[in-house]
Order: sequence, then C-alpha cells, then structure tokens
Amino acid sequence: MRLLQKIRQYQRLSLHYGSSPRQTTLAEVAEVAVCSERHARTLLRQLAENGWLRWEAQPGRGHRATLHCLRTTSELSAPLMRASLEKGDYQSALQLADGDPASLHHIITPFLGGKWLKHQPTLRIPWYRPLTSLHPALQRRRAEQHIICAVHAGLTRNEPGQPHPIGDLAHHYASLDGERRWHFYLRSGAHWHNGQPITDDDILTAMRQLLADPTRNVGLQHIASLTRVAPWCLEIELTRADALLPQRLAHPVCRLPHPRQPEIGAGPFAIARHHSHYLRLERQPWYFGHHPLLHAIEFWRTGSMLEKPAWITVGKGNTTREAVTSTSSGFAWLMVTSALPKALAAALRHQAISLNQRCFASRSDLQIRSDILPGLHVKEPPEPAACPLPAHLKLVCYHTPELRELAEKWRQHLMRHGCLLQIEWRDRDGWHQPDVLADADLLLGDYLARENAGFALGEWLIYEPAWQTALGVARWQKKKQQLMQMCDSEAHFNAQLAPLFQQIFDEGTCTPLFHYRYQINALENVQDMVLTAGGWLDFTRAWLPPPAG
Repeated sequence: MRLLQKIRQYQRLSLHYGSSPRQTTLAEVAEVAVCSERHARTLLRQLAENGWLRWEAQPGRGHRATLHCLRTTSELSAPLMRASLEKGDYQSALQLADGDPASLHHIITPFLGGKWLKHQPTLRIPWYRPLTSLHPALQRRRAEQHIICAVHAGLTRNEPGQPHPIGDLAHHYASLDGERRWHFYLRSGAHWHNGQPITDDDILTAMRQLLADPTRNVGLQHIASLTRVAPWCLEIELTRADALLPQRLAHPVCRLPHPRQPEIGAGPFAIARHHSHYLRLERQPWYFGHHPLLHAIEFWRTGSMLEKPAWITVGKGNTTREAVTSTSSGFAWLMVTSALPKALAAALRHQAISLNQRCFASRSDLQIRSDILPGLHVKEPPEPAACPLPAHLKLVCYHTPELRELAEKWRQHLMRHGCLLQIEWRDRDGWHQPDVLADADLLLGDYLARENAGFALGEWLIYEPAWQTALGVARWQKKKQQLMQMCDSEAHFNAQLAPLFQQIFDEGTCTPLFHYRYQINALENVQDMVLTAGGWLDFTRAWLPPPAG
C-alpha cells in the first residue's frame, strides 16, 4: 500500500524534526526517510502537495532548507485505518497502528459485530489476546478449543442442548458385546477443506495418530485395537466395557485434522487467515453437514492480555434486546496437596473460602454457589482449630485476572501472619508441562465445562494433572480406575458420579470457589445467538438479517 509507505516515511520525518520549522538538507531528509536523495525530492514534493508539510528549499548547492511538519501521524492514519477496517483489511489497519491493537480500539467498535462485507454475512469478534495454534493436540484454552471444533470434525461431536453426542465423520455408531466393541459407520463423499475427498483410510490414519499421541489419548487408554472391518466402517475394541466412548471421542482433543496436512480440517469453517492479531474463518463449501448461515467469522485483537473480558461485547449492542447469558457448570477451584498436615490444610481452605467470599460475592460476572450437579453439593467447612503456619508455602496458579486477585490477597494475608507465599503463574499450556505442579503446596485453577456436565466432570478427573499433586499418584490412579469401572453403563455412571466427587469435596482435596457467568451482549444484527456449555456463540446457528437498503 503506497499510502501506508508514505505515512511511515512522514512519521520518521515528524519524529526527527518535530512540529516546528527546522533547518535541514536534502541528504539529511533522505537519511531520515531511508531512501535515496532523488526519491526524497519526489517524496517532499508529494507530501507538500498533500498539505502534510512545508518544504522551502534555498537556491545553491549546500544551502540549508526549511522543513515544517504540519500534521500529526494520527491525523493522517485514522482515516486510512477506517477505510481499511471498512474493507475488512484488519492487517493494514494494524500496521497503521504500529502493531498495537489498543491504538485501534477507539475507532474499531463500529466495524465489529454482524456486518455484510462484499454481500457476505460476516461476524467480527473483538478479542484480548493472540489466538495461538489450532491443532487439537496443542490447545487447552477455551476460545481455541471452540474454534477447533468449528474447523475440525471428529468421529462424534456434541450439539448444544443435546444430551448425547451425535455422529460427525461417523454418521452412525453402535455398540456390540455389552459396550466392549463399537462400530463407527463413516460418511462417504465428504471432503477436506482443500477439496480433497476424505477416504476411510484418512480417518483410520488420523485416529491412529490420535491414539499414539500421549497429549491426546489420556482418556482412551482402554482401546485395545482399531481396525477397518469393512469399507467405511471402523471397529474399536476395548479392554473393558465403556458406554461413554462416543462422549470421549467428542472431546476437542479427539478432533481429526488431515493426517498429512494438520492445518486442514473437515468442519463447517476453514481457516482463511491466521496471524497473531487476526483470525478469519470462512464457511467451508465442501462441508458434509448443514452449512452455517454466516459466511465468515473474524477475530480482531483489540486490547492487551491484561484486559480479559468477563463478558464478550460484539459491536455496539442494542439495549432493547436482552443479552444472552449462561452460568458455567465449570468452576474455579482450590486444591491442597496431600502432603500438608490435615489441620494446616483445613486452615488454609478456610482462609481461601473467606477471601473468595469477600472478593467475589458482589461480582455480577461470577457466581458463588455450592451446587455442582444435582445431588452434589459443597458443604460449608467448620471453623478450623488454630494452627501454626509454616514459614514458606508454594502456590501454583492459573494466570487469570480473578485468580490473580485472589492469590495476591491470600499472599498479603499470609505475610501478615509470618508465612511467605511463593506464587508461580501458569497459562493453560504451561500448566500441563511435566513436573510444573509437582512441588506445589496449593493449587488455584479452573475447570472448563462442556456439554453433558456430568460426563465432563468425570473427564476432568482423568485429564487434570493437578489431581496427581493433590491426591498423590497412587490415589489418583485408583480414583481413575474407579471412575472407568463406573462406565459399563450410563445409568451406573450417573448414579455413582456424585458420590465419588462428594467424597473428594468433603475431605477437602478440592474445593470449588466460584462459577463464571458467560454473557454475549445483545448484538445489533446477529440472530439466533445460542451459547454452548463453554460460553461461546454457536457459529453454525447464528445469522444476519438482510442489509438495510
């Protein structure tokens, strides 16, 4: 973009010479603008014709000229930013903002929400941080997992409002031999995002890659064999009965990218562009299911990671319409390691619960309550006996604003009583690195729920590495085995899940603190806003009314 280059060169001149008339030479201007003297002469003429500066040259070789910068860089770049945003060219607008999304914040709002771009319905969503890798093996963040489920298909998938997973790349599935063998009947005629037909061998290979990946196969260790027993039919044989295998295969980590080109998927949306500050998904014309009504979804970085929104606002909103809200069945939690004395652990839990109440009881975006599932409640702990504090404790904490606030207040409280609390902050990727949690005394984290709250709670016991620190290796393995033995039938699982977790909560190994209340503020144009269990807008259902005029 030539105009962008001119603004960059003018910015260098403005920073060097300031807003007052200055004496200079053509050679010095060329050095500041990083160009030749010949081009500097042309550049000065063009900038003067645009009214950006005044250049008064003196006749004679070696005479100094007068340069006066008349405009600020923001005056010049703002209209061009708006023009770029109107066209959907977020990258050029970001370049004009010197790569700082916060600089765009004051002009970006009118371009967010549901917009018709080149006669195509587009949803633009502001986001506070870069969206990183979209490979199922590498993501445990809520936003990325939701996008992964829009880009990649699996054998099964969860549908908002549906109690059981439905077929995806497998159009049907059936159990045999008392849930010890499963047949998944695959779709024929489906295509990858690049237009290449999906073969049953592709799906078999992708499934074998999943089962061989230790970051993805944690909940699938009981699979004894995976074979193609007939064209377009996969058989999974288990070491023990599991009535919930379709639920496990609907987990985001079990989505199946192209086995040789992992950035390519088979879901309803394809990745059109993905940069650190911008992500664009486009409706996939090859998709085998119901096609979304939105043509594109764009994520625009508009702030810093310190500005994480509790509630998502897309566009200006419409105060005449109610926002779409939901309260997550997931929760922030405290775990206390089994190595601490019981009296000390009880005292620390009581402190955390009291601080949590004082910090967050009045927050409208959080909800402090004790009911996790029907029949599963967190009891109010009794007042603990006085207990001396150690000189030092270590806390490992998720790097979220709410948990940061709670951890800092806890650190100050313990310091007043002579105990130094060492805090280590971890994002979701760092949390799952080997041995990160091994020597922690206390753990603050959050559990992100998905569809089918009961099953998702059980999966959390399997996937969450903090349980190893809190329970110890032997007890954690025993709890996981107990959980898997409950899965021989759905009725058995539902009957035994609450008692299993009730024991864990009652003994104080894990203490739920608060639930997140998800909200997407009313949008100007977007219709059929349905929230998933993870608090995200279901991209496949939303649509825009025709543009005005």
